[in-house]
Amino acid sequence: MLELEKVDDEPVSLRIGGRDFEVDEETGYVTVPKDLLSTFHLSDIPDGVRIKPVEKIEGHTIHIKNDVALSRFTDRAASATVEEMFRRKFWDGETGLSPYVAALRQAVSEAEESEETGFEDDGDYIFLHYDITLTTDFEIKEATNIVDATIERIHNRADQLVTRKRDGLLKIFDRGSFENDLQHALTGKQMVALLMADIDHFKKVNDSFGHLMGDEVLRSVANAIATECDGRNRVEYRYGGEELAVILIGDDARRANEIAESLRADVEQLKIASHAELKVTISIGVADTSDALQDQRELVKRADAALYRAKQEGRNRVAR
Repeated sequence: MLELEKVDDEPVSLRIGGRDFEVDEETGYVTVPKDLLSTFHLSDIPDGVRIKPVEKIEGHTIHIKNDVALSRFTDRAASATVEEMFRRKFWDGETGLSPYVAALRQAVSEAEESEETGFEDDGDYIFLHYDITLTTDFEIKEATNIVDATIERIHNRADQLVTRKRDGLLKIFDRGSFENDLQHALTGKQMVALLMADIDHFKKVNDSFGHLMGDEVLRSVANAIATECDGRNRVEYRYGGEELAVILIGDDARRANEIAESLRADVEQLKIASHAELKVTISIGVADTSDALQDQRELVKRADAALYRAKQEGRNRVAR
């Protein structure tokens, strides 16, 4: 039993296996070694407290992996409140702390089971709080392991995001960023769609007007596509040469055909500054994971095959 002792109806301690653990009067958190929690479930956590599972407690020293507090399982869910703390003077990451924290916040927002609940930056310390939702009444020790694994995935995604690179000419994300982002997207539960776009008759542009004009056309098309993307659920990349790609996630993935058609129309309306008479169009191939496809190479292959069909059917069109 997890026995909660109260004084004047306020929780003061939690007894587990004959040991008493103090309840923080301000937060309601109680710190307990994980090993003592292996036989208890989230639903056993008393109302009014949150358990902070730690590796071990030695005297006044607490060994902790992640700063997590678990709530009681009720109404078919429990939450793990996570606090991430950084201090600028001690930051030794390869990138600056502000870009890393921005990437971490995006990684939290991308994860389906997590949601940011608080953020504070006083110029010295940065605090980020988020909740991870648990929809099964796990044993507390198992729940802690699941939460730790989720936090690790969020951190790995933040590392990917902060090392994204942009193509030097087009200023959209490069091929390496595409590979990492698509791999990550396919590990999630949300639907993913891929748009592969190619500028029609691009060789003729280079041959007729020169490579500088070709670069201007490429930049104009990339900018038109980037304008319609948000860097999260709709992200643009240079796949190679004059071929561009867009990864769509969630609701955007379900609207892939509509979004592809909108991008095609945007490019068709482009006016190239130095050659207003030049007509620029793109063909787009669409593929998605609606049939449970989760293989990265196969998804690219399908989108590229659809792009080839769009070219064969007359260009300046979308094929699925």
